[in-house]
Amino acid sequence: MNFFYLFLVIGSGVVYLILRFDKLQRRKQRMLLKQANNVQPLLLMQSLQQKLSRLNKAMVHNSTQSKIGNQFKKISADYNRGQINMQVYCNQLNELLQRIGE
Repeated sequence: MNFFYLFLVIGSGVVYLILRFDKLQRRKQRMLLKQANNVQPLLLMQSLQQKLSRLNKAMVHNSTQSKIGNQFKKISADYNRGQINMQVYCNQLNELLQRIGE
């Protein structure tokens, strides 16, 4: 019967330590999520950079497409002013790339 109480005390201590560690980890996770809330997705940013470089190359080679160039400038200006979010900007750049034929 002595071993029962010994294991009960040790088991209770281990459970307490596990729960305390879990609480600390949840607190760290919440703080990290708050800090990373306003960070733009890295892969979406890389995709935008590639699309912008492809559009700029296509605009240089085909200078006759002034309508698409004007739309590109308008979309970029709207994004820089914060009027559209990154996902909408990416979708509109996709549409321009499809019109150019890239």
